[in-house]
Amino acid sequence: MIETILGILIVGVLIFILIKAVGNILKGIFLIFLAFLIYYLFSSSIQSLAPSLQPIGNFLKTPIDKVRSIFYNIEIVAATQSKEILIIVVKNNGLLPLGDFNVRIDGKDAKVISNISVLLPKQVGVIEVDWKGNYSKIEVFNKEVKAIYVSPL
Repeated sequence: MIETILGILIVGVLIFILIKAVGNILKGIFLIFLAFLIYYLFSSSIQSLAPSLQPIGNFLKTPIDKVRSIFYNIEIVAATQSKEILIIVVKNNGLLPLGDFNVRIDGKDAKVISNISVLLPKQVGVIEVDWKGNYSKIEVFNKEVKAIYVSPL
């Protein structure tokens, strides 16, 4: 009788230790993955590194881009032309501030006359570009994000 009770207690303790060990291993794997994700999320070299990490690079690229788009996201609200200046209105839809934008119009780099130094989340700003003539596609970008506007005309 005592042997049975001691056997059950020992098996119970072993099962408890096994459950704790498996739980700690899973927590460790999760924390390592989380650290990996955070590092690559905020690294400016995410686009160049993710494809080179074979075979997980191709698997992680899409989820990392989706999470990254939550933090860094801009939208071109409108674009109007006034004489020799193109006025582009952008909105930061992300959770982190953005700034120092570059502009490419129809595949050519355009000279930015007045830029936005810092665009806080949910804030709208104006970029003035030296551009003469018509345009069909405008790209506003910096090292974290890129937005494309296609002319409705």
